[in-house]
Amino acid sequence: MIIYGAGMAGLLAANSLRRFKPVIKEAQSALPNNHSALLRFRTANVGATCGIPFKKVNVTKAISYEKKLHTTPTIFFSNLYSGKVTGAVESRSINDIDISERYIAPLNLVELMAGNCDIEYDATLSADMLPFDNTVPVISTIPMPVIMKIVGWHNIPEFKFKKIWTQSGIIDEPDVSVYQTIYYPDPMATHYRISVIGNVVIAEHSKKPEFAPGPVLMGALRDDFGINATRIADIKSSEQKYGKILPIDERLRKEFIFHLTKEHGIYSLGRFATWRQLLLDDIVDDVAVIEKFIESDAVYDISLHSK
Repeated sequence: MIIYGAGMAGLLAANSLRRFKPVIKEAQSALPNNHSALLRFRTANVGATCGIPFKKVNVTKAISYEKKLHTTPTIFFSNLYSGKVTGAVESRSINDIDISERYIAPLNLVELMAGNCDIEYDATLSADMLPFDNTVPVISTIPMPVIMKIVGWHNIPEFKFKKIWTQSGIIDEPDVSVYQTIYYPDPMATHYRISVIGNVVIAEHSKKPEFAPGPVLMGALRDDFGINATRIADIKSSEQKYGKILPIDERLRKEFIFHLTKEHGIYSLGRFATWRQLLLDDIVDDVAVIEKFIESDAVYDISLHSK
């Protein structure tokens, strides 16, 4: 088995499909910065699949607007937040700020997942390698707009997406062990969500931050979380190109996924490869569907699933 992409979806597929002895082919020269935002999940399925223990916690949430905290979502907050995050008005996580049960991954989740995998770096997919025969299953996590160009797809739509930027650090002083998230719908603030996960603080931005991470994180902890952090260690900043994606025509999306499998022997996996909103929890189920297709080798089954 060959898996293109050593992002979270590719690593998850390789861990789940170990019996196929998969080789991951990654275009970059090192493990990508896979998941710099929130390493928390709705179920324990990802951890169970990879043999990595997750911590079950309850997350408290609130909304910050005009220097006040609100614990009730409104239509105003929802639409303002959605426009800020995606550029469109659609349902977002801010609509549910009840205390939520979540599963927290270890900070080195990516390294732990990769440790179980055979990864070849500087390995890309090109048109002259196609089509693949059905003797070796191939899974792609390559973003749909990229692989459409590789295979010469005839009707490439406009793919709309927004970058996101993250700033994170470990709260060294004082000792902190809480699980909290605050949403920021105000379009004047670059950050749209800040979370404290244990002793880790993570700010997610819809625009490139204007200020260094330290003051931003310490200011939010003090003003909104009531945490007077005197020291934040291991401060990091990162950027994700396909941070927030907007849907394309659903019929075309499914048509291309089916074409890629039928004509080129490639199964699509993950949020960017299938171009739809997905949680990593959902990808566990999608891997199981792909495994079923591989075992059945039935184009009829695949056709039904793509409708």
